Amino acid sequence: MWSNDVVTEFTNLHPALTCFWHPVATSDSVSDTPFGVELAGQRWALVRLDGAVAAFADQCPHRRARLSAGSIVNETLQCRYHGWRYTGSGACVEIPALGPQASIPARARLTPAAHVTEADGLIWLAPQEPRAPCPSLQPPPIDSHDVATIHLPVMRVDANAALLIDNFLDEAHLPFVHKATIGGAGPEEIPRADVDRKGLSFTAIRMHEFTNRTDPAVIAGERPAVQQRRMTYSYTAPLHATLLLEMLDAGDWQYLTFTVSPVNATSCVVYQTLTGPCLTDPVAAKAAAEYEMSIFEEDLDLQRSALQGLEFPLEIETELHTRADRVCVEFRRVLADAVRY
Repeated sequence: MWSNDVVTEFTNLHPALTCFWHPVATSDSVSDTPFGVELAGQRWALVRLDGAVAAFADQCPHRRARLSAGSIVNETLQCRYHGWRYTGSGACVEIPALGPQASIPARARLTPAAHVTEADGLIWLAPQEPRAPCPSLQPPPIDSHDVATIHLPVMRVDANAALLIDNFLDEAHLPFVHKATIGGAGPEEIPRADVDRKGLSFTAIRMHEFTNRTDPAVIAGERPAVQQRRMTYSYTAPLHATLLLEMLDAGDWQYLTFTVSPVNATSCVVYQTLTGPCLTDPVAAKAAAEYEMSIFEEDLDLQRSALQGLEFPLEIETELHTRADRVCVEFRRVLADAVRY
């Protein structure tokens, strides 16, 4: 196990990440052929065998060839190099060069992930026994009609994974990074948030006034543009965050999930969903997805221009924080506890 010493920086390759659930692929990516992924510097082969998804370290024990380059033969995973075949449990059942009656060596066995599951349209992987439950992308129960969830485009980003979560949780940047979209109304004072922490997760709620530019009643001149909104941020270690936006005057709401999967030392993959009423309409869903991605593109531009190559400090004293940074400070504290194990 890794050191219990004070952790000063979070990196995409921190060994503690192997003890948590991470999304590694969309469900439709894993079909009738093996699919290779990389998680925190480790390569894995995903396969569907007998209808279930399995995950193995992506190398055959024979000559270490990548299993993700192999194929599915009679509900077994066959290595492309010498044709060795493995079941969903990782056991080798055939070595063609030895003949059908040969004794299979005990070491001819694949290394499986501790857990792999399929939920909410994603394949989730825990390389070692996870310290926390698998995150859910399902919204809290809200009485609404025509509610649907849409998966936004999956994107690979050259960034520290924690920086992306920090950006998602950081409300103070909106007027400056998102002037063309959600921050167009300009800066506002952000009071110190009350945070409810439970283990390796927390929730923070804030009420405020905002300018609702997308409310149809505002566009029609039937309701004031300045309205009340409740914002509920939630975070679960190590790299999963959500935001529930409740537009109280308009009776509308949106629920966003933002999950980052570290790939290697310099890059990660971002998985996002948007849930809300009226998204069952394909036209509305397409417009909402495009709008959300335009917001995310503004964040990516910030990453490229101002944050590229930065590490993520976990010691609070490393950076200058104010009361407006309460949620982001708590994020650092929880993440530090998650990787200091």
